[in-house]
Amino acid sequence: MKTSYQKTIKALIFSALAILCLSCSKTTSNIGNGLLNGDDNIGVCYTDDIRIDCHSITIDSMATKGMPAFLLGSLVDPVMGRTDAGFFSQLHLSSTNHSFGTNPVIDSVVLQLSLDGYYGDTTTWMTAHVYELADSLSASADYYQFSSVDTKPIDLANGFQFRPHPRTYATVLNNDTVTQPVIRIPLDNSLGTMLATADTAIFGSPEAFKQFFYGLKVCCESVSQDGAISYITPTNNGISQLQVYYRENPDANQMRYYFYITSEDIFFNQYLHDYTLGSTEFTQQVLDGDTLLGQQQLFLQSMSGVRVLLNFPEITRLTDTLEEGKHLVINEAKLIFPAYNTGDSTLLTPPTSLALLNISPNGNTALLNDYYEGTSYYGGSYNATKRQVTFRISEHLQSLLRGDASKGIYVSISGAAYNAQRWVMAGPDAPQDEKLRCEIKYTIIGE
Repeated sequence: MKTSYQKTIKALIFSALAILCLSCSKTTSNIGNGLLNGDDNIGVCYTDDIRIDCHSITIDSMATKGMPAFLLGSLVDPVMGRTDAGFFSQLHLSSTNHSFGTNPVIDSVVLQLSLDGYYGDTTTWMTAHVYELADSLSASADYYQFSSVDTKPIDLANGFQFRPHPRTYATVLNNDTVTQPVIRIPLDNSLGTMLATADTAIFGSPEAFKQFFYGLKVCCESVSQDGAISYITPTNNGISQLQVYYRENPDANQMRYYFYITSEDIFFNQYLHDYTLGSTEFTQQVLDGDTLLGQQQLFLQSMSGVRVLLNFPEITRLTDTLEEGKHLVINEAKLIFPAYNTGDSTLLTPPTSLALLNISPNGNTALLNDYYEGTSYYGGSYNATKRQVTFRISEHLQSLLRGDASKGIYVSISGAAYNAQRWVMAGPDAPQDEKLRCEIKYTIIGE
């Protein structure tokens, strides 16, 4: 009887707490204190109006060396301006000790790239530029989105124009069957002649070849509108190749030798942004530094472009009114990023997911502790139905309440060094129903 009575009382108490969680905004309540033992005092509350300060900033430096994808193309974003994407890479011998013959004739040279996706409008014509590197790439060097290496002046692509066809499969090109989409850029035969007539010692090892031929820079001419960025898998050895079609002498049958890229080779992406072509709202916030505009709308751009700096300057006010001996425990904290209603083109799709990094007092960054609870708990993926991204950051906010120092959180698009996505998000004071907010459920407990 006594046990049943206590269970009934506790059920009534937790029903009241559930109602309170839906109605309370920022004050705490002790409920049922006279019904339970003194050790069972409970206080529960909910708030979604903790102040958030945030604004968008450019990414000063982001490593782009050895990324899983090359980006190639030019894209004009009506909100964020124009971005040109290209890459620098060494090449690898497909076999050692190769000979092109005593009197080689070059029929053609083709740079074939494995096309594995795109972002933007692929109906826009692209003008390719390919240059031989005039300096070597270093395994010990750090390469960032703004890094560059000197090149020789001749454009080996001769201004070749193309439109990426990401859905074209199983074609036959120069008697080669290609079972996936590709970009094929014809190069000047002078490159093949230089390679075919070089001292055979350079083909003795991959290292000897890289000391002779430093590699290639591949980029596209800036477009004036629309445009697209293509995703290319560099280490797809069966597809991404520099192919030299040749004959050992004028009367011989055609042969092919190819160079490819491996994970042992040095390569990096380069991104050139012209943000002056962006919208007024974007340029005033990102270029002119009007941080208050971030309370209205926020901008994210990958290709090592733009991220958000976010802070909770008043998080400790949750504990300001605690009675002596009481403690606040965050049960759940959801940080919600809704889309800003900009009427964007359907071609500039939202990112697949976002990433959060805590900024330590010395400026170093690290994943939030909540990340290690697993994706199903942590979140971060874009919800197309709700048009928002949600994170659970309960442990992070609890650490701030404990007094752990933090200079804020960086919010960026996942894989910002090797994808081409962008997104406009609502700020905490956006003129729409769904705004950036942090929904917090917490409990007040005794000692």
